Amino acid sequence: MMKTQEEYFRDWESHVFGYGYGSGEPYVIPALRNFLMLCGKGSYGHGYDYTDLQKRLGETVAWLLINALCKADIIEYGTSPRFGWLTPKGVRLKQFVASHLADDLVGIVCNHDDNYAHCYPTACNCGEHGYEKGRVCNNPFWLDIPTPPEQPSNGEEGE
Repeated sequence: MMKTQEEYFRDWESHVFGYGYGSGEPYVIPALRNFLMLCGKGSYGHGYDYTDLQKRLGETVAWLLINALCKADIIEYGTSPRFGWLTPKGVRLKQFVASHLADDLVGIVCNHDDNYAHCYPTACNCGEHGYEKGRVCNNPFWLDIPTPPEQPSNGEEGE
C-alpha cells in the first residue's frame, strides 16, 4: 500500500511530537510551520539564526523546536545549534508544510481512523501485506534521498 504525502507527514509528526491526542496539535503544528517558514529567510539559504527564531516564536518555543528537530534529523548545525540549517529531510518537510495551511496540517494529523496503519522509522506497516520484518518505510521525512527542487509556497509566511 503506497501512502500519500499527507499520511507520511502524519506518521512523521506522530513519531516526533505525537502525544497531543488532538489537544496539543493546534499549538504544536502552527509553531512547527512558522519555524520552518523562518528557515531560509534573508541570506541564510536553508538556515536560521536563533535570535530571529526567539524573537518571532518566543524563546521557549524556538528552543523546544530546535531540540526536537535536531533529534529528528530535520536540522543540523556546525559547532552550535544557535545557527543551523535544514537537512535534505528538513527541506522536504518545509516544502510539504509550505504547501498547506496550518489548520489543514492539524486536520491531517488529527484525522482519526481506527484502521490506519502507522509507520515508524524502524517499523513499516504499509507493505503489500502490512508489516514486513526488515522493510523500511518510504517516508521522505525519514529517508536520506535527494531533495526535489523547491516549490513556491501558498503565500502564508511564518509569524
